[in-house]
Amino acid sequence: MENLRNKSEKLTSYQEFIIQDINKRNPEFNLEIITPSNPEKRGCQLSIVAHGKGRSLFEKLSKEGVVTDWREPNVIRIAPVPLYNSFKDAYLFGKILERSMND
Repeated sequence: MENLRNKSEKLTSYQEFIIQDINKRNPEFNLEIITPSNPEKRGCQLSIVAHGKGRSLFEKLSKEGVVTDWREPNVIRIAPVPLYNSFKDAYLFGKILERSMND
């Protein structure tokens, strides 16, 4: 379990970094992670508010084959789960996210 939790913390932090990097390069996207940044206060899940594009972004991600969760009124939840997601998956999600925001 300790190894899984370690990977979970690293994988979720990496996914958070990728989203923050996308935001820095594209401030007009206005992506807001509302999940606590402190790994001790979160699991392997990030809740994202895509101001002005929430539902349409969720649908674009779904069409790309990305499994996410929609929560009303405007939250997309992603879960980089250490049992079946890799760091490459997190990287590819970032590419799909950025491309979907540009569409």
